[in-house]
Amino acid sequence: MNKCFVPIFSLLWITMTPGIVSGQGVDSVRTLITPVQCYGFRNGAIHVDAVYGGIAPFYYSLDGQNFSTNPTFDRLWAGVYTLYVRDANGAVRQWKITLKEPAALSVKLEITSGVVTSGEIFGLRAITSVEREFLQEIVWEPEELFVQQDTLRQAISIQETTQIMVTVKDQNGCIDMDKQVVEIASAPLYLPNAIKPGSTDEDGYFTLFAGAGVKQIASMQIFSRSGSLIFERQNFPANAPGLGWNGRWDGQGAHPGVYPYLVVVEFLDGKRKRFQGTVTVVN
Repeated sequence: MNKCFVPIFSLLWITMTPGIVSGQGVDSVRTLITPVQCYGFRNGAIHVDAVYGGIAPFYYSLDGQNFSTNPTFDRLWAGVYTLYVRDANGAVRQWKITLKEPAALSVKLEITSGVVTSGEIFGLRAITSVEREFLQEIVWEPEELFVQQDTLRQAISIQETTQIMVTVKDQNGCIDMDKQVVEIASAPLYLPNAIKPGSTDEDGYFTLFAGAGVKQIASMQIFSRSGSLIFERQNFPANAPGLGWNGRWDGQGAHPGVYPYLVVVEFLDGKRKRFQGTVTVVN
């Protein structure tokens, strides 16, 4: 999508020699050409600045049918036009004029990281159809997420699903933008449903195993079948089996059976979630 903030005109002065001649009249004209500012715009213009030869008043047309004394034609698309000039005696001459337009400005927003998790830094890249030196301005939104604006690459973190937008503006004042909704991936969580006390590997402990996005285990409580608290620990990292419950109670191995638990997990965005269930102690 091309837009424009401020019109910027590129002026081209040319002197043309006559094309097809009908009778005696104008020898030549000097025209002022305003190219189309941005691709797909309709703001080109042709202005006849001076007429040489012929007898005034002069009449102007772009279709050879409808003439007027107005020497300016504006709101023109890019393309090839035929300028007709007729003098007071009715002699008509014509010239071919080309109105040019620049190539389309485009930008595509890409996420350079595979999975985005809450609070973790991920990469963004804006791919443009022109080189960086031809860009006048780059704007990233929401602005509060970006410390630096004028760059095509970013590294940020978000706490929740967020719409990211990048807008680029070139030296002609042409604008394009792209946006993406960046979704937060759920952090994978695993709480064992059974442990075997005395095992030297992870099977001997009950704790939380988690992927990126988890800050810590805010609290972990294990209860006996009668409801008594037999294990508690607070504010410790996930994926650390040695800090979890090892299946012991009052210094002795717990009897085989089912034990309720309550685990509170704190995520990187500061939110907490409770998990309740049971873990089975086996021999």
